[in-house]
Amino acid sequence: MLQPAKPRVLIVDDHPTNRLAYTTLLEPSYSVVAAETGQQALELTLRDGYAVILLDVRMPGMDGFEVAELLRKRERTSHTPIVFLSAFDQTAEQAKKGYQVGATDFLFSPIDGELLKFKVATYVQIYLRNESLRLQLHQLQDSLRALQEDIGDTISEQVHRRINAPERQVEEFKRELGSLKV
Repeated sequence: MLQPAKPRVLIVDDHPTNRLAYTTLLEPSYSVVAAETGQQALELTLRDGYAVILLDVRMPGMDGFEVAELLRKRERTSHTPIVFLSAFDQTAEQAKKGYQVGATDFLFSPIDGELLKFKVATYVQIYLRNESLRLQLHQLQDSLRALQEDIGDTISEQVHRRINAPERQVEEFKRELGSLKV
């Protein structure tokens, strides 16, 4: 999944002030897209790939846990880092639930802007490296398939030549018989 020159970051939060604050912090380095609902985030991830998803835990309708679980079931977002943002329930149980549904990390309110930038930068790097490795793997698999086809074609050509050259086979057989006479 190709990323633009500035990697895409998806912010999912139902509070406009949070979306604006996170966007302002990250926009100088990233292409930031903001969604106010889990459903909107799911729709956006169908269209584009994101290097990191910042996901609010508590949202009306579909909460962050439900969104993360659905994102992890999709091929496109199954490996995308998801950082949960939470102002509530800053407990080990909350964190465990997040990790069970696919969280990569957690940030609790009040969000430290510098820490957010460091975490996003780290996860973007990891994501881009993984994408590069996936691309290399696909290229190697394509090369291997092409080599297997070439080898198969070469063997097939050799078999075809031998089958279609009975005179030569007869001559080879006569030579072999001649060398056996004592």
